[in-house]
Amino acid sequence: MPTPYHAKICCTTNPDDARLAAEAGADFFGVVVEVDFSPRSLTIEAARSLFDAPPLPAVALVCKMPESRIHRLIQDLCPFAVQFLGDSDRAVLKRLKSTFPETQIWQSVHLPQAGGQVELDDLKAGVEAYLQAGVDALLLDTAAIKQGQIKFGGTGLTFDWALAGTFMQMVPAGFPVWLAGGIDPDNVAAALAAVDPYGIDLCSGVEARSGKKDPAKVKRLMDAIRQASTKRGEKT
Repeated sequence: MPTPYHAKICCTTNPDDARLAAEAGADFFGVVVEVDFSPRSLTIEAARSLFDAPPLPAVALVCKMPESRIHRLIQDLCPFAVQFLGDSDRAVLKRLKSTFPETQIWQSVHLPQAGGQVELDDLKAGVEAYLQAGVDALLLDTAAIKQGQIKFGGTGLTFDWALAGTFMQMVPAGFPVWLAGGIDPDNVAAALAAVDPYGIDLCSGVEARSGKKDPAKVKRLMDAIRQASTKRGEKT
């Protein structure tokens, strides 16, 4: 019997929203840490209240953070996983896996907004390098230039989901691949049907405003994911 789709409520900025995600039935929540292009980013110190006795496994998102600072983050926050945005140094990922074997390493793979072009050979080579580095999960998200700055995730924009289907063939069967980028309660069922990922990761799609989750949207999202999981089970 296939497992249900998983859900990660990302860009969480406060403990109330972490509890909201837990009560709604999400599996993880994510916190953006010291990422300069994100308006929802927190310092390690400010994020500590979210990682102390979290109601769900907590994931820390970083981008181009110095390796020594990542050590500090893992030692101070003890996240379930560190998720890397943008193109990451595979050697750094491999060293972190060796130094902190109890912390999962997740890597985002960024694709252009729907309609953009992708070199599949380059994409495949990059994925294989991340797998060889020992990452525990991959996450597909949209990269886009907004207000003159490139943003890796948190764009509210979708990419070509047909391309995600091609991507799924690049990883071993059963390897966790999350789908992100412009997902919301209204399109999540279509996204799951098109890609059949391990889970859904989203941020702005369930917000009332930047940095604050909307309880009604979170409930609608989780209801839709549960319905899609039931349909997935009926097909087997």
